[in-house]
Amino acid sequence: MTNRPPGSDPAPASPGDEVRPDLRWVRHRPSMGPLPRWGLVVAVVLFAVVLGSRQFVNWVRDQTVPEGLPGDEVEFAIVEGWSTNEVVAALGDAGVVDNPAMFRQWMRCPAAIRWLIDCPTGREYTFQAGDYILREHLGFEATVALLDEGPLPEEVIRVTIPEGLTVEQTVQRLLVQMPLFDEDDLRAAMVSERLTWEHYPTDLPYRLAEGLLFPDTYQLDEYTVADEMGLLVRMHRQFLRVVDDLDLEARAAAMGLTPYEAVVLASLIEEEARLDGERAKVSRVIHNRLTAGWRLGIDASSRYAVGKTAGEPMTTEELNVISPWNTRVVIGLPPTPIAAPGRASLEAAVAPEPGDWMYYVRTDEGDVPGAHTFVTSASEFEAARRICVEKDLGCG
Repeated sequence: MTNRPPGSDPAPASPGDEVRPDLRWVRHRPSMGPLPRWGLVVAVVLFAVVLGSRQFVNWVRDQTVPEGLPGDEVEFAIVEGWSTNEVVAALGDAGVVDNPAMFRQWMRCPAAIRWLIDCPTGREYTFQAGDYILREHLGFEATVALLDEGPLPEEVIRVTIPEGLTVEQTVQRLLVQMPLFDEDDLRAAMVSERLTWEHYPTDLPYRLAEGLLFPDTYQLDEYTVADEMGLLVRMHRQFLRVVDDLDLEARAAAMGLTPYEAVVLASLIEEEARLDGERAKVSRVIHNRLTAGWRLGIDASSRYAVGKTAGEPMTTEELNVISPWNTRVVIGLPPTPIAAPGRASLEAAVAPEPGDWMYYVRTDEGDVPGAHTFVTSASEFEAARRICVEKDLGCG
């Protein structure tokens, strides 16, 4: 390089001369390096995972408490010597818990899932061998609580009252199943003021528990096996719980009914619908007829009016008997229920399926025994009725 005075312009570089930058004037920019870059990537991925995991978290929590009410009763047995894993597997097979694998994790409650769901810690699960009465689709806590109560005592007696029985039929069934019950005491209990409901009509000339004793399976031990009033109070309290669960008061009002009228309507559905899927349609026909001011024309009410039950033959005179319960001759609902409705019929009474049907006739439609044909016009009704007669399905 050629010497030059300070402050003078640099001389042009000669070919072959190496030109080096004056590093004193270069501003250095620090490099991110591999670790910060990967940290940013990880942060972005974690953010996406957190956002995308909300549905997973909700799903996990839903497993602990399934939506809706518990299902049907399940007779469940724990065999002597079973491990906790075997109990969990059997609960899954029986449909008591919907996700047995998640149930087992909940029972173990590892730290990895505590942030997802509330679960017990520091507990060892052991369940007694024996017979239990559980329900389908229970939450995890409810399942453990029932198992913790222990198995049924050997002396327990179970009595089952099916849907659709009248008070008289219920009396006769209980006298057969409960040999220690006294008939006079049982009949006196049926009209007891202990079976009260705030929506029971005050203008009825008598007190009758018709429709207010919930059909279900009840367990009695050696201390209650002869307590007629105690069993009826339990049946009535179960009825009150169910109507409360269904929010029957508000939903009946929305349909223009009192809660008691909704129970009366539900009893008609219970007697008429043979298939669960048709209850809401039968309900719609009844609602449509009430709105139109038509007679309901339900033969089950005619049978009730003369003290007969399903399947018993009816004469023309009996079908046309003058009675407030005979909806073939009077307009409107009967003054009381004609049977004990179950949960499905109570639900259908306040949630009829949309439609303009005015008639239904049993035709075993689609080769389904008990199925009805729902129609809107009198001519369609006559056509369906001819099918009922041809198939000898009880249309007369």
